[in-house]
Amino acid sequence: MGTLGQHAAVFTALSIAFLGAVIGAVPAHAQSTEVQTSDRSFMVSLRQANSWLVPVSKEAPARTTNAGISNAGRDIFEGHSRLDVDLLRAAGELGVVLPNDASSEHQSLINEMAGRTGDTHDRAYATIVRQAQGGLLVMSVQARATTQNTTIRTLAHQTVQMLIRTMTTLENTGLVDPSALELVTAKAQVNAVRVLGQNIEPSDREMLVLLMQHSLWQKPASRESSDRARDAKVRKVAGQLAAEHTQLATAVTDAAGKIGVDLPAEPTTEQKSWANAISSSSGEELDRMYANLSRAADGSLIVQVARARATTKNVPARVAAQTGLTLLLKHMLLLEGTGLVKANSLQMTDPAIAQPKSNSGPPPQPDDSSTSVGFLTGIAVLVVAGAGTCGSSGPSATAANTTVDHPLIYRLSPSPTDISPPGGP
Repeated sequence: MGTLGQHAAVFTALSIAFLGAVIGAVPAHAQSTEVQTSDRSFMVSLRQANSWLVPVSKEAPARTTNAGISNAGRDIFEGHSRLDVDLLRAAGELGVVLPNDASSEHQSLINEMAGRTGDTHDRAYATIVRQAQGGLLVMSVQARATTQNTTIRTLAHQTVQMLIRTMTTLENTGLVDPSALELVTAKAQVNAVRVLGQNIEPSDREMLVLLMQHSLWQKPASRESSDRARDAKVRKVAGQLAAEHTQLATAVTDAAGKIGVDLPAEPTTEQKSWANAISSSSGEELDRMYANLSRAADGSLIVQVARARATTKNVPARVAAQTGLTLLLKHMLLLEGTGLVKANSLQMTDPAIAQPKSNSGPPPQPDDSSTSVGFLTGIAVLVVAGAGTCGSSGPSATAANTTVDHPLIYRLSPSPTDISPPGGP
């Protein structure tokens, strides 16, 4: 066999091995009884948050004359109470031991809030609860994106949905101190309120660029898959994603126009390669390719969008992040519902793009950006190269147990400002 033939044989063998682990791995929707360290950490942290958010929120309506705080307190009390019931049920099923009582620090916080009334209570409640929920949002989104355990995935999905709603309710009271938008430990005291300006942070700019690039490859890939996919369920899901990426692109464009961010006109080189991989496939291969690449791309982006939603002080950027987070969460669920997403496609690394040199400079060029995950590139290249050579099943793989710093912050920080103008985001 000539050198070229030897290289081809080796590449084909590697492709088969890779595909056996990726396309033939355990379906993501199949129940896994294994509880990863990151899964356990999520459940314990959620339980710890519930241990003080539930009693503090239960008392909030009785300690305020502010209708916004009263409504927020009831909503948060009901939401975290329901989550706690589901959490305890899941822990029982999975054999995870959770703390029964509030920690001494959390009990101290409960006691501190019990001594506050009126305006001092309202500002403190809005700030510390919003701060805690921001950290919990990032952790819950990461659990939702990566866990292979369907019980925990369902719990994380419900948690994210509740937090998206209640965080907005708190922000709309106009009483949240901007210290609540930091995912770092801090202690201080709330004094007064002032409205934030529309200053754009590099992280906000990056988030808008990433979301636009994501839509620029996902929309045409989804539209094509809605026409060419073999499975009717895949065609339906792809059609819905194509339509909703129009909604996402509109939200991102609107925010970018308001705060002066130049958006890319094309996806990145790697994103183009994913779209080309889908275009080059057909039949069942196209169905698997579309479902797995799309789900992996969503999982790669959603944690960064959640961080932006939790931390941005810019109202248009927050609206775009909220839209992006809501749609990505929904799209992950739809793609998993096809039954074609494999456990390996839940693996995730943080997307990253070159930081702009200044707020007035142009965004990074798509070809120079790297929103991608090398894992996805491997799928795109090897699946195309090894099409038709893969067996039906292969070894399962464990999703990456990536963790994120998510200290939930229970004290008040200086710089007393409001995070949203009247009417909220």
